[in-house]
Amino acid sequence: MLKKYKYQFYLLVAIIIGGIVVFILLNSYYKSIDAEQNDYVEERHAEVVSRANKGIEVYAAIVSALRSYLVNSEEFPTEKQYQSFLKDLLRDLDFNNRIIVNYVDTTQVFRYVFTPDEIDPFQLKGINAKDFRPPEEIIALNDLMYQDDITIFRPINLREGWAGLPFNFSAKDSNGNVHGYIATVIDLKYLLDYFYTAESKGDFVHSFRVEDSIDITREAVYDGTQIYNTERDIDYYKNFRVRSNNFLYSTISYNGLKLTIGSAYKKQVEPSNLVTFVTILWYTLLSTFSMIALMQYVRNTRLTERLQLANKNIEEQNIALESSIFKIQTLIKEVHHRVKNNMQMIANLLSLQQDEYEDEKVIFALEQAKNRVQSMALVHQKLYGSSNLEDVNTKEYIEKLIDFIDDTLQGDDIIPAKNISIAEDLIFDAETMASLGLIINELITNSYKYAFKSGNDNFLELSIVQDNDRYKMTYSDSGPGLPDDFNFETSDSLGMQLIYILTDQLNGELKYTNAEKSLFTIYFDKAEELA
Repeated sequence: MLKKYKYQFYLLVAIIIGGIVVFILLNSYYKSIDAEQNDYVEERHAEVVSRANKGIEVYAAIVSALRSYLVNSEEFPTEKQYQSFLKDLLRDLDFNNRIIVNYVDTTQVFRYVFTPDEIDPFQLKGINAKDFRPPEEIIALNDLMYQDDITIFRPINLREGWAGLPFNFSAKDSNGNVHGYIATVIDLKYLLDYFYTAESKGDFVHSFRVEDSIDITREAVYDGTQIYNTERDIDYYKNFRVRSNNFLYSTISYNGLKLTIGSAYKKQVEPSNLVTFVTILWYTLLSTFSMIALMQYVRNTRLTERLQLANKNIEEQNIALESSIFKIQTLIKEVHHRVKNNMQMIANLLSLQQDEYEDEKVIFALEQAKNRVQSMALVHQKLYGSSNLEDVNTKEYIEKLIDFIDDTLQGDDIIPAKNISIAEDLIFDAETMASLGLIINELITNSYKYAFKSGNDNFLELSIVQDNDRYKMTYSDSGPGLPDDFNFETSDSLGMQLIYILTDQLNGELKYTNAEKSLFTIYFDKAEELA
């Protein structure tokens, strides 16, 4: 009996195997859809984490500059002097009055209170911080007066009506005398707004938690304290029914403050059931046809005819499998294509922003910002091409960076000669290369802006060599150079401030001479050796 019905049995086994294959293919298709969504979430989340790191670093740089001004002042600055320095420091940044600098004396009484444009706009002078801050925070602030580091406290709801991130440091004069502490509070809205405005469709929701227990939004800090702001953030993640396991989380730490960032779709995209329906229908029809064909074959044909029909069925199944594999391959190519398009769209955002303005100063500022972003993005581009994804070939990177700056700034009447002296095998880590790239970008941009003139023999010279245990970079151009009394620490130029700050981050030493020619010399260490 088994021999009599063996072909029917074979067909049944084939249908079962085919059903398993169809199930595997459908499962693979839905997994590819999930993988595409997950990749997009991971890409967006990585961007948010990167922006958070950069935002905090910008805030820290501002506070570090305020602290340096206080330490380096011969006399303890007056409120007006300190406000003037803050205003110059933020000249190219859109902080407006959403940053408050408070000088609190050793008894916790407010002495200085100012924003970039106003003195004590919230009537805080003379108030004692003990009256509205918890005792444990007052103890920490008393200890802070005798420390040398900048400390970030947990975000707070300000009496002024907005949520702030406090950066505090000891208020010491040049003789080391302790006067109290400086509390610099920066509006969280300027940090968190950036993540939402950079998103074109608003498909994502983000959670921001401090110390794994306190939620923060653009308008308020949910830590159990009084919230003075009447506005609420419409994008607060608790306003949406998103399950916690749909969030992708990352944690960043800065000066002891731990910030956990989560990203998820506001509404999870469910794949269409049409593919499943069509596939099952197609396979059902195919199986039914095969069974009918086999029954007719058994009844009406000989053994050889039966074998021919079996071969035909096998060929049809192979064609179906090949078609399914081709569909999967096409889907994978589409995933790669969309990822590529999304990354290119992000790279063009700054260029598109320039088209919205007619003010040459705004356009030039955006151009400078775009060049700075490009110098950092170029590091990652070179990382992708490196074997270990950690190190960058210095000469290749700098030559590529100079070509980019030339394409952006070089005119037909100004084509400077270049003398680049860097060893072919000189390798730096990504963090060192990012800092050097920003420094070189500022130097060459200043050369195009101030040194190179039409009709002159314009040139620039750049070299990087190892000098004992350190590295030495020199840069010169054909311009008249800086004034004899130029001071990098007190310069109003954001570019010169960046050069000074980035050199300091590399534990570097910046020297400038204008004897025979305008010459910058920077001695520095690798960032990985400073960790």
